[in-house]
Amino acid sequence: VQALEKFFHILNVDQDRAFYGFEHVFKADELLAVDTLLVTDTLFKSCDVSTRKRYVALVESVREHGGACHIFSSLHVSGEQLKQLSGIAAILRYPVPELDLGDESESESDDGSA
Repeated sequence: VQALEKFFHILNVDQDRAFYGFEHVFKADELLAVDTLLVTDTLFKSCDVSTRKRYVALVESVREHGGACHIFSSLHVSGEQLKQLSGIAAILRYPVPELDLGDESESESDDGSA
């Protein structure tokens, strides 16, 4: 519960050190920036095996890089709060102000409609 409270505090004070959503957290992990990973248990209960494997791999990667991982029960209030933020969040070791998530907007403009 303290880790989630700390995440919300950092989100309000220093947004560049608090990320949520799989893609943002995954990119932050690639930069070795994740200090604390917060995950709801529902993500590990997904019917889609590939989804479960993605989250397990992310948890293992964060631990390998020296980060702490906290799994929150969806039956607890803190787990419900985290679930509202996509179910995954991270407190970063250092600010990451500009996180490029890819060329999603550029690929849409190349339709070639005549």
